[in-house]
Amino acid sequence: MSTGQGILRRFNEKGMAEFERRLATLRSGGHAFIDDTFVTNGALTEPMIPEIPIDRQSFKTKREAGSYLSELSRPARAICGDDDRGMWTWLAAWYWDAVCPVGKDGHRRVLNLFHYVYGHGFSAGPNASRHLIAVPVRLFELPAKSKLMLETPFHTMPKVVSEITGRLALTRIKALPVLLDMLYWDPHTRKQKPGAVSPQTVTPGDLMHRLPARLKQLEMTYDLVDLTAEKLLRRCPTINALHWH
Repeated sequence: MSTGQGILRRFNEKGMAEFERRLATLRSGGHAFIDDTFVTNGALTEPMIPEIPIDRQSFKTKREAGSYLSELSRPARAICGDDDRGMWTWLAAWYWDAVCPVGKDGHRRVLNLFHYVYGHGFSAGPNASRHLIAVPVRLFELPAKSKLMLETPFHTMPKVVSEITGRLALTRIKALPVLLDMLYWDPHTRKQKPGAVSPQTVTPGDLMHRLPARLKQLEMTYDLVDLTAEKLLRRCPTINALHWH
């Protein structure tokens, strides 16, 4: 796709169906184009209101994407809401080279459709928490910023991110992003600590199994929504015990 500018658009129902068809073709090893002609096709898309200029940038991290797209999409979301499937899905097509880059072998690795089609299989349901465009925006707009989640590559959806964004109760805890960095982010390597996410096994303090259960227990005694991360660690021994070294 070319570099340059355009205006923010959304897919209509016909455009959504065509994007899904092209993605399915690519996943099956076939050939399909996701290019400028496709994303500006007046029969498949329509401009958002108000008209918003948009740059085609090469985001490296979710932080970069969230920062730019949060501000850019805010006027449109004020009118259409935060769950406009056509807009989020169109953005994935507009940034196709960024969300599905060509690998060293010259091929693209096309992920499951719900990473590109907002709420695929649901109506803005569980799979919306795995969308490669919407998730960075929502993470960036949380009251606190998490390096653990925002410093991950833009074109991937690590388990550590999907586990948090898929649990609505956890995202309501304002200090959660800071708490996650305290527990699972290594400031020296600037990477996630080993063992933070263990899909196959349950390990003490892991993010997939232990932390959500511990927080649920604590909510029976504490109001966690407005507690700072420091207070969570200091006042709640069951959380403090998870602080890895």
